[in-house]
Amino acid sequence: MLIRYSDWKRPTDDAYAFPLRAATGSAGAEGFAPALPAPGTRSDIREVARQVLADGVAERFEHRVHRWSGPEDVVGEAGEKPYEGQQHTFEERAWRGALGREALDTVLRGIVLVLRGASGQTDYVLRDHHMLDVALYHHWTTGELPRALFHADRHSDWCKDSYLEARRPQQAATWWALIEGLKHPDGATAVLTEQDVFFTTAVAERAAGMSGRDVGASVRVPGFLDPERLHWRHVLEQPEATRADWVSLDLDFFQPAPQLRVSKGLLRDPRFHGLLTRARVRVFVLSPQFTNGGDRIEPWKIQGNLHSSLRLLNLLRQLPGSVRLQR
Repeated sequence: MLIRYSDWKRPTDDAYAFPLRAATGSAGAEGFAPALPAPGTRSDIREVARQVLADGVAERFEHRVHRWSGPEDVVGEAGEKPYEGQQHTFEERAWRGALGREALDTVLRGIVLVLRGASGQTDYVLRDHHMLDVALYHHWTTGELPRALFHADRHSDWCKDSYLEARRPQQAATWWALIEGLKHPDGATAVLTEQDVFFTTAVAERAAGMSGRDVGASVRVPGFLDPERLHWRHVLEQPEATRADWVSLDLDFFQPAPQLRVSKGLLRDPRFHGLLTRARVRVFVLSPQFTNGGDRIEPWKIQGNLHSSLRLLNLLRQLPGSVRLQR
């Protein structure tokens, strides 16, 4: 059977197309009423999806898209694994400039922290890079959707259509491709296209003490991007990148120390400071299995120093400010 090109659909226009409901003034079959939960409120993203995705779509979303489980670290004499659960819960908290160890442990347990500033800026702190979940939750609470995203990561989280078609993809490892499947209420227009994601990456040379191994596919990007122009300097030259209303920063872009030496210029650049100041949404991802270097970690455990991760997280959230990077 001959298939016309005009009839061909990408996975994100078919099996992985997830139309949203409209954000309206009142709840109903065709829409929902956004509302900011009170500090301390915890919400299950699976229930949120049922409220913001079109009829029947939430069930298909859960069936099609896989979420990671957390690190398998054994803690204490009882041999508990407190971080092993999936990241299903979003918790509202009052804005704080600096987070403590308790907050970091909460995130490692699979609870996304949602911190809202007085200006309307919202910070999301995640363990695993589940960006579709963040978009669904933010839409549910504010009615807002991203227009453009600046994304810094040691791993691109992009995959080919053939990968999506062959398996149930992991959201954390394929969100960049999957996010085109989130559709406006018209059911056809993507909330974000691949061209709306401004990606920068840099990978430090291997050093003693780094775990894992190099996997070239971890920085695979769409064919329209020049792989020689993914350094942050090249990306910040694009005016559209510095005007992005969403920012996504994976801590493994800045950790461990050899990685920081490669990427710390971004932290000092005033264009990046302006981007962080203006962004409506900022997403900070711990990626604890990768913070000590490498791409594939066996066993699935926390690899980096948690004190360093917390210090870096607080530095990133408080930029622009006094940037003191000695290493």
